[in-house]
Formats: sequence, C-alpha cells, structure tokens
Amino acid sequence: MCFSAALALPLLSNLEKNSANCTSNCSGKDEDSNKGQSLKLSLPAYKWRLVIAYDGTRFSGWQYQQSTPTVQCILEEALTKKTKINRKELCLVGASRTDAGVHAWGQVAHFVTPFNYETLDRVHRAVNGLLPSDIRVREFSPAGPEFHARFSVTSKIYCYQVHNSTIMDPFLRHYAYHSEYKLDADVMRDAAKHFVGKHDFSAFANTSRNDRVPNPVKTILRFDVIEKLIDEWKLCLPTMSTHPGSTIQTMG
Repeated sequence: MCFSAALALPLLSNLEKNSANCTSNCSGKDEDSNKGQSLKLSLPAYKWRLVIAYDGTRFSGWQYQQSTPTVQCILEEALTKKTKINRKELCLVGASRTDAGVHAWGQVAHFVTPFNYETLDRVHRAVNGLLPSDIRVREFSPAGPEFHARFSVTSKIYCYQVHNSTIMDPFLRHYAYHSEYKLDADVMRDAAKHFVGKHDFSAFANTSRNDRVPNPVKTILRFDVIEKLIDEWKLCLPTMSTHPGSTIQTMG
C-alpha cells in the first residue's frame, strides 16, 4: 500500500511578478541576496521556457553549488555547450528550489540568449543528448519578455509518498518514505482538511537551519490523501540483451 499526499499552492503576488521583469539572479548564489542584481544583456535578447523532469537521488537539490552536483549545474553545462554562452549570461532560473534527493516532474525554468532559434526540435534533442539519463527537458518553447519561471507561477503541486508496509520495497526507497505501521487513510484525510486555507506555517520552519521565511503565511488550495495499491510482482531483467520485455517492446 502506498499513500500519496498532494498539496496545491496558489498564485504569487502581482508585486513580486512585476519586479521579476527588471531583475534576475544570474550569479548562482542565494537568490534572496541578489534581488537587486539587474540582468544586462546585449539586445535583442530571447527568452526560453523549459519544463524539466529529473530523478534527484544523486543531486544536492536544484540550486547551483560549486562543490556538489545539482540539477541546475548539470543543466547549465548542457546549455552552455549547446549555446556557447557562459552560465552567467544564460541566467538559468528555476521556479522552485528542491532539496537533496527530491524529484521533479514539471520543474519550470527559463534562460536567455542574444540570438533566436528558428527550429526548436533540433535544439531540444541536442540539449537532452547532452544531459545524463536522470534529467530530461520535457518541453522547450519560446517565452515572452514578461515571463519569469519563479515569479510567473500560478500554483505549485508537491507530492509526498509513503510506502505503508512492514518491509520497505527496495525499488521505492528513493521515491517514498517508509512507514511500517498501518496508516488510516480516513483519519489522514480529516487531518489534511485543517491545512487547507490561509495559515501561518512558522511552526514548520526548519529551526536548525535558521530558516528566515519573509512571510510564513501561506495558502493551501488542496490537500489530497490518495491510497494506492502497489503491484507485488515485479520482473526486472536489465542485464539481458534479449528477454520477453524487449521482444514485446520491439513488436510495439
């Protein structure tokens, strides 16, 4: 049995969205310490929107770090190779930071170039070809000058999975929290209702990291608790060059 809890968070303020049009963080440092840094590019500048999926198991989160591998760092390396533009000029910005080991299916990001691309399909394939198998750009599209991956957000969805079994499934160890005690889905749903709405979430801040959230009052639009059945029978034959699975795939 596996439980999935999904939270939906709402729109950012118009003030934050408008301020994004004239400032952006391109240094790779903490975004909050670079709010006043202006992006200076030779005109014309073209902006590109990416939707990225990644398995975050081996990464130290999204945000660029010099000492450890992150998703932003790897993606910037691929983009700099393809565009021949250094990372500061690319100014790759993500919609959200994710912590170490956290995965994403629809992380939105944008970057800029001083030149235009007439056909994006080839560029899209080339960038994915430069990325490791645990990162993929799902969508690659042009964006208007007013678009900002962080400040144009209308909502965010976070999904937390709990594998509810006496024994943890080794295939899920990177994708779910393990709870060996029987969980009551109905009780969890009743508790989730109390989170919906506008509340002060200061009590959930990580005091050990001295988190300083400018405004701890947030609004949660939905909090769904979904109970799923996990297939007990799994057959994985990754080392065999010929097996029934590959034969069926070839026929398809």
